[in-house]
Amino acid sequence: MKRYLLTWIIASLALCCCSINLSAQESTRKERNYITEGNKLYNDGKYRQALLKYQEALKINPSSPVARYNLGLSQIRLGSNPSDTTSTAKQFLENGTKAMEQIAGMANEKPELASRANYNLGNIAFNSEDYSKALGFYKQALRLNPADDSARRNLRITQLKLQNQNQDKDQNQDQNQDQNQDQNKDQDQNKDQNKDQNQDRNKDQNQENKQNQQPDINKQTADQILKAMENKENQTRARVSGQQGDKSTGRNRSRKNW
Repeated sequence: MKRYLLTWIIASLALCCCSINLSAQESTRKERNYITEGNKLYNDGKYRQALLKYQEALKINPSSPVARYNLGLSQIRLGSNPSDTTSTAKQFLENGTKAMEQIAGMANEKPELASRANYNLGNIAFNSEDYSKALGFYKQALRLNPADDSARRNLRITQLKLQNQNQDKDQNQDQNQDQNQDQNKDQDQNKDQNKDQNQDRNKDQNQENKQNQQPDINKQTADQILKAMENKENQTRARVSGQQGDKSTGRNRSRKNW
């Protein structure tokens, strides 16, 4: 579609250039001769030579809108060659765009010429894939000249481009939202799993702590245990002392007491 539009642009520029010839009657004869010579060179595809003729016309009449417009057309041609990526070509396109902007601002004085300038600016914006800007230029071209079928056709093509562009943008946004929702869902699931694991771990740790803890002993129980241990130790000492006494005196421990 873009190649088709570019072909249509090239054809329309050539036709526009021919139609401007009648407007040259407003200029002086010498100026008109330069413009006529430039138009012939332009139609033969000799855009650099045509550019020089239009510049000569502007030297005679610097305010000539026809010479300015045709000069801009030649510059756009020289700067729109896809195989020429030099800085010179870029400068030609910039200068041609500026010339079209100047003519587009003459809607009150030269509405038909301003319409064609807006149309050309729309083509430049379209080829730069700035479809919103192109749409505005085509609309302005139709406001100034509602009978311009070329502008109407390009306007429709641009509207379709914008529609497809917006649909792609919406699809990308929906995909990003779905991805974000999936990521948030995974994060929530991981968070819940970690929470459950932490709760189980804490529960196990609490049970282990309870098992390792010794029961509390109150003071009364402690005193009873200590007293029993002392009694046991006293009995042991007494038994040991008795055994030692029996060995030293030779008496039989089984003797009865009187």
